[in-house]
Amino acid sequence: MSRNHQILAAACQASRHRAHLLKRLAYSVDEAARLTGLSRDLLYDEMRRGHLPYVKVGRRRLITRQHLQQFLGVAS
Repeated sequence: MSRNHQILAAACQASRHRAHLLKRLAYSVDEAARLTGLSRDLLYDEMRRGHLPYVKVGRRRLITRQHLQQFLGVAS
């Protein structure tokens, strides 16, 4: 497999993964950071300040798609 083919295959796989993430109802902080391009630290800070609502499930913090869209000012 050529280098260009490997790069194209990796890009397609990343695109499919991103499309799958967009359909989810909630994201981990790491997933939300990757999806938005924002840092984990910024997301945790905004949650702590009460600017980004989240759901606590056990020890995990999940950010719903709706809350993330509201935080970013994106129409749903």
